[in-house]
Amino acid sequence: MPKPKPTPQARALAEGLRDARRAAGLSATEVADRLAWSQSTISRIETGARAASAEEVSALLAVYRVTGERRSALLTLSRDIGPWWFGDVSLQWKALAQYEKEATKIVEFGTVLLPGLLQTPSYARAADLPAAAVEARRERQKMLGQKKFVAYIDEGALRRQVGGPRVMANQLQHLVAMADRPTVELRVIPFSAGAHPGGAYVLLEFGGTRSLVYQERRRYGLILHRPVDVEPYLQSTVDAVALDPARSVRLIESVIEARPQRGDLLGQ
Repeated sequence: MPKPKPTPQARALAEGLRDARRAAGLSATEVADRLAWSQSTISRIETGARAASAEEVSALLAVYRVTGERRSALLTLSRDIGPWWFGDVSLQWKALAQYEKEATKIVEFGTVLLPGLLQTPSYARAADLPAAAVEARRERQKMLGQKKFVAYIDEGALRRQVGGPRVMANQLQHLVAMADRPTVELRVIPFSAGAHPGGAYVLLEFGGTRSLVYQERRRYGLILHRPVDVEPYLQSTVDAVALDPARSVRLIESVIEARPQRGDLLGQ
């Protein structure tokens, strides 16, 4: 049976503690000596292989001289209370990127906006994403050619103008180019499908171990990992109303053809 993966909080806590140790200029051996712990304990905590209690995290942060909001945020992660809302998303993005590298399949839904992993930087900025979020997303996009990625896109997101004609034209051309990749599958949900149980989220599957769901907001994100929270997303019926990949690309191309031509765009 595959070994369960660390929870999102445990993985982010591991990243945060490792960063704090390095910022303090200490080796894992030095920290173990100061706390009279084994070096393997430090290593397992920093990889997320071992859950650290709030008391252990407090002891580590005292050695690293971490105080204030950073200390409070890391202590909160040690409590692992289920769905993870986190205002400072830097650790969350790191945890998400690592999960995406390990996933065997990624499924993303886009309704109001196009799926984040398919957005161009110009489109993302026009959608009012913070600069840090745009850069984090660009890093995450690098793994798209390495594993199966399925994107469900509501037709409204294709036709909704974000960032002006030129930005939108480039974005739609980018979708068509991405659809040519053997690992990428685009499925458009047409207006004719009517109401559907879609949404805006990323589903990560790991081939035998528990799946995760990530929902992104402008300044924070939500990661679901408990089976009871993830199960409804695994049972989505959107596949039944979405166009197949070939028809989806044809619909995207028809939207491109209906938009202003290049000469018109240059005059904008």
